[in-house]
Amino acid sequence: MFYTYGEGQSKTSLMYLLDKAIKDKDIEFNMSGGEQLRDFLYIDDVVRYICLIANQNIYINQAINCCSGKPISVKDLVEEYLEEKKYSMKLNLGYYPYPDYEPMSFWGDKTYLDSLLNDVK
Repeated sequence: MFYTYGEGQSKTSLMYLLDKAIKDKDIEFNMSGGEQLRDFLYIDDVVRYICLIANQNIYINQAINCCSGKPISVKDLVEEYLEEKKYSMKLNLGYYPYPDYEPMSFWGDKTYLDSLLNDVK
């Protein structure tokens, strides 16, 4: 699994903190510069993928990347989420430095997952 978000996520995760800021009616959200490319996947999609694969009668002999396969910048994800929630707040970009222990770009290859899902009828 790559960058899963949704119900049950860590209270220190980006999307949890964004939801909290919306609920608290904050006017500003502190974040990094937002240029990192990540592979975010909503928890409902993760659960759907796992259930579809688990219910197949096939032998799986390799790891499955549970991912979207589509990189999105952190800033774009936050902006799209705010638009979806119909909430406006200033993004305080650059408040947090980019962590030196994470690459700026990281996303999954969904080829094998798609091949398994294509077999689901």
